[in-house]
Amino acid sequence: MAFPYKTILCPVDFDENSLAALDKAIEIARHLGSSIILVHVLPLIVALGEVPPPVALYEDQEKDALAKLADIAKQKLGGLKHETHVYTGDVIASILGAQTKHQPDLLVMATHGRRGLARMFLGSVTEAVVRKATCPVLTIREEIPAAHAGGKK
Repeated sequence: MAFPYKTILCPVDFDENSLAALDKAIEIARHLGSSIILVHVLPLIVALGEVPPPVALYEDQEKDALAKLADIAKQKLGGLKHETHVYTGDVIASILGAQTKHQPDLLVMATHGRRGLARMFLGSVTEAVVRKATCPVLTIREEIPAAHAGGKK
């Protein structure tokens, strides 16, 4: 691991939280002169005994994801060295696989901050990545509007 961080891996699922995490990764990268590896995972969910969907379906989704990543890179990553990658498969395994492959110095990702039953039933990709990653992981939690936080900022 190098400090200052030279390479930052940032998985995005194109929701508001993951793009906010990307903004933080960009802020760090600009400050430290780091490069960013932007990753999106197309979840492949096949139950035991099911036939996987046609390959063409995933080819189209991969093309769409690559186009979205290119658009994000064009809008946000100007002047930064960066790469974009799309993986297909289990989200946790794919993010950890990208981390193993690219050997970033820092992984920046969003967390929804779910608690209780929601977390138990929905699982937590971020929690699993934090537990298993071999590099530091910075988690960015969504901002809770003041009205939902009991009026506190």
